[in-house]
Amino acid sequence: MKEQEHEGMRNEENISRLEEEENKEEHSITSINKEIDKIKRGLTSIIEEQDFDQLLKSGKTLRIKLGIDPTASLIHLGHLVLIFKLREFQEIGHEVCLIIGDFTAQIGDPSGRTSLRPKLSEHDVKENAKEILTKVKRFLIEERTRVYFNSEWFKSIGTTKLFELFSKGTVAQIIAREDFKKRMQEKSPIYVHEFLYPFLQAYDSVVVRADIELGGSDQLFNLLFAREIMKEYGLPPEVCITTPILEGTDGKLKMSKSYGNYITPDEPPEDIYGKLMGVDDELIFKYAELLGGYENNELDELKKIHRFEAKTQIAFKITARLKGEKEALRAREWFNKVIREKEIPEEIPQIYAKEGEILQKVLKEAGVVSSVSEATRLTESGGIYINGEKVKEKFFELKKGEYKIRVGKTKFLKLIVK
Repeated sequence: MKEQEHEGMRNEENISRLEEEENKEEHSITSINKEIDKIKRGLTSIIEEQDFDQLLKSGKTLRIKLGIDPTASLIHLGHLVLIFKLREFQEIGHEVCLIIGDFTAQIGDPSGRTSLRPKLSEHDVKENAKEILTKVKRFLIEERTRVYFNSEWFKSIGTTKLFELFSKGTVAQIIAREDFKKRMQEKSPIYVHEFLYPFLQAYDSVVVRADIELGGSDQLFNLLFAREIMKEYGLPPEVCITTPILEGTDGKLKMSKSYGNYITPDEPPEDIYGKLMGVDDELIFKYAELLGGYENNELDELKKIHRFEAKTQIAFKITARLKGEKEALRAREWFNKVIREKEIPEEIPQIYAKEGEILQKVLKEAGVVSSVSEATRLTESGGIYINGEKVKEKFFELKKGEYKIRVGKTKFLKLIVK
């Protein structure tokens, strides 16, 4: 009788252990599926999706590649869409491989170009790379970030290996890209070194043995070409994932320094918050999805409330992500006082000019805008005010006196003209 009781207890213990293991396994599967869903949020394409799911479920530490050509030092929110996605990979234990294209930047990526990119000096590329790394690494987990410079392998690759690389693709593959097709139709020149760029960036994936490569949707050709080159080297082709191109604060063109419609994490929190509050009511939800770190259900709830209140929450969250919660609170308070209640800040910068100078040029020289053309665009869109009056002249000639200037929605200064 005792033996039967012991046997029964052992069976109950075994069943309990099995149930516990099954629950753990079920919890683990649910957790992994949630992680996969989060990573997939906000992507425009995954090639191949089945391989992507298998990699994330494999349990191994994956190598996620992002190539950055340091053709400029500016980092704006459009770039941070990619960086925040990399951070999501790191948060679930994967490793980011940042490839700084200090070699390829001197050639120039033809993606999205209707003409040849201007050649950069080695010095400019190095300076840009240094600034970019400082800015980008703020948002990544240091111990899960590996930084490579592709000059490390290209400067010593040798002619034989280089021609071996070029033999692994065809002219037909390269001219299939839309950028080149368009330029050929328009009889714009395409230079030989531009043909070679996709081979070089693809070789970066071979060197670091990337499992997944991330890029903007305009980089899809380069990413797909890297898959083909990896196969030629006997490696499993990387999975390609792309993110949308983020429209700038004008709501029309992609965010770019050239268009003056950008927001950078280097700006004061008041400027970031104020610019976000000026984004179109519908577009702000795209900003929220790509930059706010919201869950799907949170976004759905935001869309149900009043648009202004939703925008306030989104602007606060993104500003806090860039500058910290304390600064975001200060920025929100500033916006309510200065923009909503029309108060002019007590402490504003003071600049000087001479009578007869052009306002737009003075603003550029003072660092208020990045260029005279940006100041001109702001004037045309009604974004520059003197003593509360909108400036209408494209080239506004200054007269002697003291003026309160507002540039955009968030920049104020006192101008003394002698």
